[in-house]
Amino acid sequence: MTKHEIMIEYVKEKVAELTNAILTFNYAGDVPFSISFLTNYSGKVLKKYLRAADKEYGFVILITWPYSMESDDLNIQAMNFAQEFMDWIDDQNKTRHFPDFGTNCQINRIESLQNMPDLATVDMENHLAQYQIPCRVVYFEYERR
Repeated sequence: MTKHEIMIEYVKEKVAELTNAILTFNYAGDVPFSISFLTNYSGKVLKKYLRAADKEYGFVILITWPYSMESDDLNIQAMNFAQEFMDWIDDQNKTRHFPDFGTNCQINRIESLQNMPDLATVDMENHLAQYQIPCRVVYFEYERR
């Protein structure tokens, strides 16, 4: 399996737990209650060693949610939902429950790169908002021989 496939499997269970949305890969749809896994980079070298390197895998979780221009609590529900996913990422790091990148990789941490989700876009016409959670996995990888 590729790192992309591993990461999708890693987050899929949490997505199913939070909502019955379908998780998409590198596609940000305009369907309410959808969650997208968007890649930023894979194998970005942080520090090079003789036959190994510290690397990172960057990704964004993008949550599409209904948006309200009223005084109801729909927008705060969306922010709280996104925050719950972000908290889960942080908990995975604390408990050292990492994705498995294989025998030549040692995961050092998984982390969200901000302390709260971003309101990325608002589509007033369709009453939708997208919240993004930028994340990364930092790992040590040996070169294969």
